[in-house]
Amino acid sequence: MRLHKSQVFLILLISFLTGIFLGHFVNPQLSRILFYSAGIVTVVLATLAWGDRRFLLISGIVIVVVFGIWHFQNSKEKIDENHIAYFNDQGKIVWEGVVVEEPDVREDKINLTVEAKGCNGGKGCRGKVLVTVGRYPEYEYGDKLKITGKLETPFETEEFSYKNYLAKDKIYSTSRFVQVELLEQNKGNTIKSVLLKFKSIFSQKLSQVIPEPQNSLLLGLLVGARRSIPEDLLDKFKTTGVTHIIAISGFNISIITRLLGSFIQRRLGIRASLVISTLIVVGFVIITGAMASVVRAAIMGILVVIAMNVGRASTMVNALIFTGAVMVFINPQILVFDVGFQLSFLATAGLIAFADSFEKIFQKVPEFFEIRSSLAATLSAQIFVLPLLIYYFDQLSIVSPIVNVLILPIIPWAMLFGFLSGVVALVFIPLSFITSWITWALLSYQIKIVEMFAAIPHASVGIFNIPLGLVIFYYIFLLAVVFILARRKLEYKIAKFQSFK
Repeated sequence: MRLHKSQVFLILLISFLTGIFLGHFVNPQLSRILFYSAGIVTVVLATLAWGDRRFLLISGIVIVVVFGIWHFQNSKEKIDENHIAYFNDQGKIVWEGVVVEEPDVREDKINLTVEAKGCNGGKGCRGKVLVTVGRYPEYEYGDKLKITGKLETPFETEEFSYKNYLAKDKIYSTSRFVQVELLEQNKGNTIKSVLLKFKSIFSQKLSQVIPEPQNSLLLGLLVGARRSIPEDLLDKFKTTGVTHIIAISGFNISIITRLLGSFIQRRLGIRASLVISTLIVVGFVIITGAMASVVRAAIMGILVVIAMNVGRASTMVNALIFTGAVMVFINPQILVFDVGFQLSFLATAGLIAFADSFEKIFQKVPEFFEIRSSLAATLSAQIFVLPLLIYYFDQLSIVSPIVNVLILPIIPWAMLFGFLSGVVALVFIPLSFITSWITWALLSYQIKIVEMFAAIPHASVGIFNIPLGLVIFYYIFLLAVVFILARRKLEYKIAKFQSFK
């Protein structure tokens, strides 16, 4: 059977992603040998069998896979004497750098991502370091610091590689127990500084009008700030399988935009759904400071909105894979080491592929308060992300589907009224009384549901040491199912069209 150009392009995109994944397991020297050898052999053989389309496709797949392997290896920064990581594990050094990300404030410490500007007496150097300092004094994005202390290589264990986790953000060094001197301020990007300042003021105003723990939950929903959520409540969210709602991720945004888009579409039409949902997603990107992970999550969410309005799952699956491939091309490390990106991509794929079908299956479920859409969105996303969640977190929540159905329809409203509360509080705090009370009630309902189901015996069970090969096989099988269903749907439409002739 002759493949359409779009199908060939899709196969090559998947081949590229496969190559990136394999690149993690291939020796750097071997990747270069494979790259050049595959290129030479394929060009020679393709010249000899130029008319054979099947062979050309196979040749293209081989080249793209090998390119993916090489690109993954080549994306790693070169650690030489001009890189800050060159000084890892060599004793104290004095260096200067600028805080290039929003400070990660914990209960007893602050993690700063600092980009090096000078090492050992002004000598230029490059690279980023995760610097851990005390809770006070506080430092801000754009601060230029002089730091004296040891640099360390991030740790690795059999269960977890902190080194690889940080590598996805181009961080190859950590530093603790350091002496810090503030040299200058406002050395960062002006636009990012304004966005982060707005986020900080907005969060402070919310803290003034909504009590704990509801306020911490709201900040998790709106700006992805989950550090202040009480540990016992966070454990209950894990037990009930709804931690995704308190992190700005593609998983979270995709499901919420699906529900929000469905609600708007039924009342205002397709065009309004597309425009309003997109504007809301962009708004969330702004109030969270436009971090790279949030921007990626927002793009996934917007794809879900477009898929709802275009109505062609196969087209949107292609668009999703293309978008994912572009993101991975820019930063190959996220495919292998960024769990958030993996869950975002898979949840979005599930919503695009299966959500409409599930809504048809659940036609007898009432539309009131988007219960049907919530059920369809939850199951669609869970089919795609569940094996990965179990693989990474060794835990399966038995009550997760029920809790998601009970909570998800409430989240867009809690976020809407929470956002309004913050905006009104920026003007005059007493005016936000009504919206903040509604927000508090919606958040209290979510917390109560989580606490109630978390108290059920065996609400969550441990599943340990699932082989990676089994997880990969599951997704290959799932991908085959999606393609088979899409092909049958296309054949049905063709047959139906021909019957009218």
